[in-house]
Amino acid sequence: MRVLLIVQPERFDFYSFLAAGKDIEWVLLWYEKPSQMVLSPVDLPLDFSSVRYWNEFTTPQMLLDTIKPDRIIFYEIIDLRQIALNVTALKNKVPTFFMEHGAAGDKDAAAERIEVSKFDKSKLIYLLTRFRSSFSDIIRSKVFYYSALSGLGSLNSFVKYSFLPLKMLKGYPNKTLSQNIFEERIPLRSIVFNKANFEEYALYSGASTENAVFGGVPFFDKYYNNSTAEKDYIIYNEACYLEEGLAGWTKEHHKEVAQALFDFAEKNKITLYVKLHPRSNPVLWESYEFNKDYVTILHSGDFTDLYLQSKLILSYSSSMLNGCLCARKNIVLLGWHPVPHIFGADFSDYGLCHVSLSPTELLTNFDYWVNNNLSYLNEGAYNAFLDRFNTPFDGKASERILERIKNC
Repeated sequence: MRVLLIVQPERFDFYSFLAAGKDIEWVLLWYEKPSQMVLSPVDLPLDFSSVRYWNEFTTPQMLLDTIKPDRIIFYEIIDLRQIALNVTALKNKVPTFFMEHGAAGDKDAAAERIEVSKFDKSKLIYLLTRFRSSFSDIIRSKVFYYSALSGLGSLNSFVKYSFLPLKMLKGYPNKTLSQNIFEERIPLRSIVFNKANFEEYALYSGASTENAVFGGVPFFDKYYNNSTAEKDYIIYNEACYLEEGLAGWTKEHHKEVAQALFDFAEKNKITLYVKLHPRSNPVLWESYEFNKDYVTILHSGDFTDLYLQSKLILSYSSSMLNGCLCARKNIVLLGWHPVPHIFGADFSDYGLCHVSLSPTELLTNFDYWVNNNLSYLNEGAYNAFLDRFNTPFDGKASERILERIKNC
């Protein structure tokens, strides 16, 4: 079976679990042209038979005729060419899948992101630069997109599809997509892992539960039966609120939070790992003054064992937090925003983690947090959490997903 995988190749954490698949030929597609591909294919977690580029193909039909995929997996379906390929693949009866890449979906937080999103100067600069330097690529992408019009099955779909490129120029992608839902945009199956993810995905895709695939979060299979010995350090799991303009974060607030952490670690002689989000700016963190005897800044890599061996995790709502709660790690859910609140899935509703709304609570509550792991105190709440965010949690989610892809 040949599977075309449309995924950002650098995000090993998204797709490395697929390596467990047997008798599958993987083909990679993400970038427009070879010059954009930084990594060597031999360094990727999947053994790809080939790496293809959008600019090789004039139309989605040409792409299908050339690659001849038996399945297509989209890790996002926001780009216009991705949408055109899905439309054409469904017309050709090639099964398509959307593959979720997170585990802590929150419909309300997603709605807030959509509501506050707006056209900004950086997008205008990008569009002007692309227009000047890559005009031929723009024309090529639009030819690719509009060649798929014959795959639309209704006048409503035809109109929405036709005007979508213009609307995408004006607005934030997910906001635009949430306002322009039509059947042919949705892959045949949506592998969303859990109920919370589906609710968020449905907000901008219009997908129905009949087409959704649940069955657990594959990234957290390795968290099952965790028997890792605990070590004497803590982790601050950072989020990219500043970089994405969310929750009112400013550079001043960012520095205040960082300084509070650094001061606490040094004063109490505690080893602190600051794990940055992939989209966070490591240069900003390294520009701050901190004692490297106690503080280490981490950005890229697989830090599963680091999380599992930690004695305490300080984290904003995130997918990683989901996995660590499944593994019953000791967690403090953070709301350290300029206006203190929990942004995203509020895991504290289940009583399985502590909550902190200010870095000053490190000084008053740290000893209590470290000595009281709430995830072990209420078995009923733990099972309710799993039911919404990761069920069944048995270390076999990857197997189930691969089987569903094969037997669609």
